Amino acid sequence: MKWIICFSTLLSGSLAWSMNALFIGDSNSYGKFGGEVDTYLRMVSQNVTSMASCGSSPSTWMAQDSKFKSTNCGYWRKDLKGQETRVKEHKIDSFPSEMGKLHPDLTVIALGTNVLASTGNIESELKSIRSMLDVVKKSHSECIWVGPPALGKNPFKANLAQGVVKIKDAVEKAGCAYIDSSKLTTYAQGKGDGIHYGPKDSAKWGRDVVGQMQKLPQVIRAREKQNSFVPENKGKDAGGPGIQ
Repeated sequence: MKWIICFSTLLSGSLAWSMNALFIGDSNSYGKFGGEVDTYLRMVSQNVTSMASCGSSPSTWMAQDSKFKSTNCGYWRKDLKGQETRVKEHKIDSFPSEMGKLHPDLTVIALGTNVLASTGNIESELKSIRSMLDVVKKSHSECIWVGPPALGKNPFKANLAQGVVKIKDAVEKAGCAYIDSSKLTTYAQGKGDGIHYGPKDSAKWGRDVVGQMQKLPQVIRAREKQNSFVPENKGKDAGGPGIQ
């Protein structure tokens, strides 16, 4: 009986450890917030790729071929081996291409702040959000979308509530989980530019998001997948640098 229990435990741990995960975000994911999420994912998965690009929105990651945009305010990538690349200027990755190469069992997307630049932009970006979610669905990946945090600068602050409702609706209709960061954060006036969080607050936000993630069925289902695909480029530097 002890042997059976031991074997089951080892088997369960092995399956969880083989899970593949992909994490993408914007400039806030470049900081301590993204670091907390990345650390958690590497605790439950052996194969994690994290990317963040300053100023990015869903449409940025879904651009096609020559239309791929470059950031000039920071890009970060942490590869399967845990090696990081950070540069100020870098061409942003193709989300569909990364999904095709990495075959993640779990996809975590932390985008939305830049979507809030205007009400018209919210409507426009919803098309790209749905396209991203469609790529995730076709890849048979579990999905978590981390929404924008509380903000202190207009028009982002003024459009936050409307943006959260619309993004959350699109995400949940696609069968993904939505974590509402606006309910987990408070922006301290006078302590920043109204959009980005300082190291201490950013880390707390990340820990609170991780606390929500740990309870989600999407994570449980991803960890229980028995035939997890191991990327061909495991152990190789998939390339890339990092956000502000």
